[in-house]
Amino acid sequence: MFENIRHFAKSDIGLHRRNNEDRFLIVGQDGNHYDRQRFGMIFVVADGLGGHAAGEIASEMACKEAVSAYYSDDALFPGNADAGELKIRRLEKSIWAAHHKIIGAAREREELHGMGTTLSALVLTDNKALVAHVGDSRIYWCRNNSCERMTIDHTKSQALMDTGQIRPEPEDNGHCGHILTQALGGYGDLDAVFTRVEDVRGGDRFLLCTDGLHGHVTDDEIREILMENAFPQTTCDKLVQAAIGRGGDDNVTVIVIQI
Repeated sequence: MFENIRHFAKSDIGLHRRNNEDRFLIVGQDGNHYDRQRFGMIFVVADGLGGHAAGEIASEMACKEAVSAYYSDDALFPGNADAGELKIRRLEKSIWAAHHKIIGAAREREELHGMGTTLSALVLTDNKALVAHVGDSRIYWCRNNSCERMTIDHTKSQALMDTGQIRPEPEDNGHCGHILTQALGGYGDLDAVFTRVEDVRGGDRFLLCTDGLHGHVTDDEIREILMENAFPQTTCDKLVQAAIGRGGDDNVTVIVIQI
């Protein structure tokens, strides 16, 4: 399976930010110091909370800790669960490990107090896609001519839509109110990690992105770019160009994976 996977990533500071608080990390075909045959390939993207202390530190810490914890022997689970269940539990545990790592670092250094980040992780293994997610970065999944979000935004606007209090506007992408309800780190009030498992097959495409993309480019436009461009690098370039062309007032990071 791994020999057929192509991927590319791109991160841009945007037009108006002084630093890039987005981070990404990939353990691909060349991740020889990790047991990819046993646990698969992992792709993670994180967006440090804008305006909070040390967002770029939180996002980098989240990516590194989540990947390290996922492949760690300490994450092994006993019992009679099947391999897929064990791996999604392992992935979920790695997100919690990143959360606690950030909280611990913030407690040790006053200037880091309150730092936080989103985190979205995708593992490809055994013809399965495993997803773990906190915040409003996203993972999209395309097959044939359809494309769907695999994640649910942890935002105030999404919560209001879920309870029927507001209706999403067609071109708003669900970003009315744009206030996070869940994040790693912050002030330690993470309730749960969103997880999902799906079967995958040849031809499937995945996109991981921060809100610097989907906050400016609609889902329909994202789907069109994903479907029209055959190569991951070309797709990444087009996606970032689309976000910058809409004002580029945020960092934007994308990872495109082709099976």
